[in-house]
Amino acid sequence: MPFVSVTRLRVKSIRYLFSFMKANEASVKALKISDGLLKGSELVDKKLTFWTITLWDSPDSMKKFRNSEAHRYAMQQLPYWCSEGSYHHWEQDADEFPDWQTVSARLFNEGKLTKVRNPSAAQITNQFPPIKWTKTERKLK
Repeated sequence: MPFVSVTRLRVKSIRYLFSFMKANEASVKALKISDGLLKGSELVDKKLTFWTITLWDSPDSMKKFRNSEAHRYAMQQLPYWCSEGSYHHWEQDADEFPDWQTVSARLFNEGKLTKVRNPSAAQITNQFPPIKWTKTERKLK
């Protein structure tokens, strides 16, 4: 059964975008060579909101990537760069991604919030808008 990991991050200001994107690209580079990654995709939504979905052969494979140097650095900076952050994991039978609307519904209904230093009203109330724009999806594997 594939293990699914979904994240949603909203960069709080264009001022932090370059640093965020630089760390994101380093993390993507590490992701692409990670053992156990079955497939991955990234989506840039409106208002500096970034989504990722990855399918793994096991939770341990995902955790190994999560603890990689590039990803760990990005996660340490996230509270400063982002005003919103959440994640969710689950196992599923299918080897294909669910559609983005299903992904966002699961994240909003079952996900966990990531700590950020200056949370938006949406982060505080755990009430996020649905995905608005899916034209910027990038396949990672």
